[in-house]
Amino acid sequence: KGSGMAEFIPVGSFDIVIFGGTGDLARRKLLPALYHRWADGQIPEDSRIIGVSRSEMDDKAFRAFACEACEEAAPESLSKSEWKKFEKHLHYVAMDATQPDADWDDLKKLLTLEAERPLVFYLAVTPKIYVPICEALGKAGLNAGSSRVV
Repeated sequence: KGSGMAEFIPVGSFDIVIFGGTGDLARRKLLPALYHRWADGQIPEDSRIIGVSRSEMDDKAFRAFACEACEEAAPESLSKSEWKKFEKHLHYVAMDATQPDADWDDLKKLLTLEAERPLVFYLAVTPKIYVPICEALGKAGLNAGSSRVV
């Protein structure tokens, strides 16, 4: 019989890129869920969470956006000391991934491109641009190894 507690299975290091990183799905669901997974010890120290969106902002502004999102989602479970540790995993790249001349270099610099390290691309965008983003990932050479699109 179980204890009634959820079992947390540790995962290996990974990078997750959230296209639509400043959108409603990221704000209401994804960022708060990732914070809670980190607080539960399920996100390794060298993992990265990278928001990508057309909005112009830097890492600091994205971290403030994410903190506000987590406070709105579950204010009672946000620890300021834990947040300070978690926010170091958050990064941001401003780009329109659907544009043929999009510059992928800033994103590539943040990623650990190793064949065995999972790289997750989460499409928190309208379904209309799923195909253009996936095609752009291929052209940027980011669809190899253990890359996954969610």
